[in-house]
Amino acid sequence: MTNMRELGLPVRKWVPNWLALISIFIIILPITMLNGSYTGSMLEVSNTLDTNTEDITMGYYAASAGMAIAYPIVPKVLSAFSVKFLLLADLALQFILSWICARSQSADILIVASFAIGFLKGFLILWFIRHAQKIFSPKNVRSEFYSYFYPLVYGSGQISMVLTAELAYHYNWKYMYYFMMLLLLLAILLVIVCYRHNRPLQKIPIEELHLREMFVIAIGLLMLMYVINYGKILDWMSSYKICAYIAIAPILIAFFVWMQYHSETPYVNLAPLYQPKAIVGYFYMMLIMFFSTSTTLLTNYMTSILKVDSTHSYVLYIWLLPGYILGAFICFWWFRWQRWRFRFFIAGGMACFAIFFGILYFGISPESTYEMLFFPIFLRGLGMLALIIAFALFAVEDLNPKFLLSNAFFLIIFRSVLAPIIATSFYSNTLYRLQQKYMHSLSETITMADPLAASKFSQSLTSGLAQGHEYSEATQLATTSLYTTLQQQSLLLALKEILGWLFIITLIIAIISRFIPFHKTIRVTFAKTGDDMV
Repeated sequence: MTNMRELGLPVRKWVPNWLALISIFIIILPITMLNGSYTGSMLEVSNTLDTNTEDITMGYYAASAGMAIAYPIVPKVLSAFSVKFLLLADLALQFILSWICARSQSADILIVASFAIGFLKGFLILWFIRHAQKIFSPKNVRSEFYSYFYPLVYGSGQISMVLTAELAYHYNWKYMYYFMMLLLLLAILLVIVCYRHNRPLQKIPIEELHLREMFVIAIGLLMLMYVINYGKILDWMSSYKICAYIAIAPILIAFFVWMQYHSETPYVNLAPLYQPKAIVGYFYMMLIMFFSTSTTLLTNYMTSILKVDSTHSYVLYIWLLPGYILGAFICFWWFRWQRWRFRFFIAGGMACFAIFFGILYFGISPESTYEMLFFPIFLRGLGMLALIIAFALFAVEDLNPKFLLSNAFFLIIFRSVLAPIIATSFYSNTLYRLQQKYMHSLSETITMADPLAASKFSQSLTSGLAQGHEYSEATQLATTSLYTTLQQQSLLLALKEILGWLFIITLIIAIISRFIPFHKTIRVTFAKTGDDMV
């Protein structure tokens, strides 16, 4: 077992090595699961607070934005403060923010608190990385570390979603916050008992925190997210806020880039944006997250067609976990052996997405079963994690180590903020438009001259009369039943059209990726781990 004191973990002398090792994971567990808003209780929260589900989506991704904003200054803070002080302060603040989220009745407060929680998470994530990389990969091999780190982070997030749905269904959506507060209290207690102060507190010059740059990019990024997320419900250009933010967000982002370009000590170095491999890595990871976010379509199918409750809808995603584990296992050995070209691996990962969409396209119907979805969800988890690890390695292969923190900043923004929120908005808008189109076309053909429609209407009418309803009431019930059937059919046709296009696109990308010369040689030596594992 790795000696924690040799790794620089400031535990007390009496603390055994096994307890010190466990303490790291007990501290990081609530951090990987924590958020200001949880998508697993989206419907319950939006109904209770009388808000839109887009508010919960905004809060969820605002946390990722907060972590991205914090990441460039994290090493300076870690080196200035005692580890015990940093852990206690960070965990205590997240405890308070979780309590605020649980007691708040305002969606705006949830969003702001989510951003703050994400900002604070950045400090503990990097603290964990610095120790975990030596535990998971004593020789500091980046591919080996990623094969442990990414399943832990994404798996914890998935478990958090399922746990939220269960607590919201059986108790109340606030119980997830209370549960996380208990885990945070356990972590705080462990830090108080087992850890010691390892250095005196030092002052950080205010200019080194780059407060102006952080404020500018945070506001610009949140405005951009607001436009993408709320465009549908605010009817895009009909909203003065959308119009204003569309104009202001690019200006703020451009101003931020201009400041970094002309600064001698930039908050974020733009060097990764000049690296072709980094750009290709960011692009592919955005594609991966775009395709992965398509599970929102699956949720619509389960709730509207299969009539599955929200709890079982999110429990289904437990099947992502075996996919994550297998994907990480394959990555571990693939990059250790490196006997096959990188493009074969990428083609295989994209093929998992193509099979995922293909099974859904040909398999979903009103007669399909809940269990039919297990295997495609497994494939989605396998393809997603394998490709995320692969392109995280690829993006930093030729990057100067001093730019790793800047790479992490761009990586989080592209992969964990922009790509999923763009995908969520795209799928929501496209599904709505296609459903309206098919609803209109189906309605034109539904008359009493249509044998199927007439039979459905007659059956519903007879059933209503048999239940004791008056003729007018039975007619209304039969009409409503027919309308519901039309809605289900239009939704199913819309889902099939989107899934069909996604199947074709992912299949084409898989074939093209097979021939892209990502690497000129068979064997590639990846850089060792650093402070960019996110």
